[in-house]
Amino acid sequence: MRFAESAVLSGAIALMAAGAAEAKELRLLASWDNSYAAVNEVLLPFIETLDEETTEDININVMGPETVPPFEQLDPVSRGLFDMLYTNGAYHFNEIAAGMTLDAMNGDTEALREGGVWQAVDEQYQKIGLKLIAVLYDLNGYHIMLKEPIGEDGLAGRRVRGTPIYHPAIEALGGSPVVLPGGEIYPALERGVVDGAAWPTVGAVAYKWYEVADYMMRPTFGQVSHMVLMNFDTWNSLDDTTKSEIEAAARSFEIEANTIFDSLAEKERSTLESEGMSVTKLNQQMADKLSKVWFEGALDLAATKNPEAVEVIRELATEAGVNG
Repeated sequence: MRFAESAVLSGAIALMAAGAAEAKELRLLASWDNSYAAVNEVLLPFIETLDEETTEDININVMGPETVPPFEQLDPVSRGLFDMLYTNGAYHFNEIAAGMTLDAMNGDTEALREGGVWQAVDEQYQKIGLKLIAVLYDLNGYHIMLKEPIGEDGLAGRRVRGTPIYHPAIEALGGSPVVLPGGEIYPALERGVVDGAAWPTVGAVAYKWYEVADYMMRPTFGQVSHMVLMNFDTWNSLDDTTKSEIEAAARSFEIEANTIFDSLAEKERSTLESEGMSVTKLNQQMADKLSKVWFEGALDLAATKNPEAVEVIRELATEAGVNG
C-alpha cells in the first residue's frame, strides 16, 4: 500500500512538473526601459492582466532596448526571434507606416474599433507577420520641451528632436527635425546639439530632461499610441480559447490605460513645474496651424511608405470622426 501511495505521489509530482514545463514562455521586446512610466505603470499591469485573464499558462518576459535598439526591433519580432513587441509606430516607419497613423487620431480605442481603424491597422501588420494585440493610448498627447521660450516665429531656426511623425509639425512651426533615440535626448539638449525635443507628455521626469530644458510648449497635440504586437506564428500557436481571452482582456485594458495615463500626465506636469519648468505658449495662429497639420501631416508622411493602406485608414478615420 505504501508503495502504491508512493507511486501515485511520484506520478502526481511528475504530472505537475510536466505541466509546469508546458508553460508557454514568451519574450517581449520593449522600445523603452523601465525609466519610462508607460513600461512600469502600463505595460507591466497589462501583462499581469493577461496572466490573470487567460487559462493557458503564459509567462511574458520583458526585454528592453538594451537587448535590441528601439528602431531595429520590428524585424526580429516579425521573424520570430522574439514573440512580442511594445512600441510606437513611428519607430519602424521605414518598414511599415500604418501604426504611425494611430498617433494622428482623435479618439480612444473604442472609437477606433467601431470605426474600423483599429482593424485596418491590424490587417496591415498581419501582412508582415505580426498581430496587433492592443493599443494602449495616452490621450494627453505630445509636447515639445525647449531650452528657450517660444517666440512669435514659433520654432524658426531651432533644431528639435523628433521621430518622423513629428516632422510635419516641427516644420510647420519653422523648426528643423533631428531624429534621435530617447536615450540620446539628455546629452543632445545638454550639449546644444538640439534646441528642443518632442516627446509624450509622460516621460520627461524619469529622464530628468528638466535639468537641460526649461520650457514645455502648449498646446499639446496628437495622442500617443503604445502598440502591443505579437509574432503571428506565436499568435497562431495559441488555442482559440486563449486567443479570445487575450482579445477580451486587451480590449478592456485599453480603456483602463486611458485612466492610468491621465493620472501619470497630471503627476508629470506638476513635477515638471516643481522642478522649475515653465509653460511657453504658441500664439493662436501657430496653435491653429499645429492642430490642422498634425493629422494630415502624419498621414501624408505615412502615405509615402504605404499609400493604399493609409488612404483606407484616412477614409475610415474621416467617416468615424476621429481624424484629428
